[in-house]
Amino acid sequence: MVFVTYLGNWQVIVGFGVVAVAILALLRKKQETVFLVAALISGEIIKEILKFIVRRPRPDASLALIQESGYSFPSGHAMMAIIFYGIIGYFIYKLCRKKWQKIIISIAAGAFIFLIGFSRIYLGVHWTSDVIAGWLLGFLIIGATWKIFNDGVYFAKRT
Repeated sequence: MVFVTYLGNWQVIVGFGVVAVAILALLRKKQETVFLVAALISGEIIKEILKFIVRRPRPDASLALIQESGYSFPSGHAMMAIIFYGIIGYFIYKLCRKKWQKIIISIAAGAFIFLIGFSRIYLGVHWTSDVIAGWLLGFLIIGATWKIFNDGVYFAKRT
């Protein structure tokens, strides 16, 4: 489970994010690149603001399998996992032509997101509500970013 939780660490998300942005840029996917970066930055800012406001302590550190510092709510790993792996999964899904490929990508992205969140509970560094809130907030951030970009000037269709 420790390896799984590392897939949600900010260092891994940033590293994979840089690779994803480079690939999207090479493919000349400007809208997708800006959307991914905007969602990730928005997620990070909102997560930090909420942690500062709520200041919920983590579960008892003596029972945790790994040590974490900082506040518990919301789970940044769960939030950033749904934002990053959800968006990347969606981009790959759009590229797939066959139904079985789309199913595999959907299951893989969903499994990554679920397992990263579950690992935080299993390792004893988050309450279940922290993870659920992280997932919900991440989903809302994706939706809000999508809405802003699609209704705004950036993704507007030229006539």
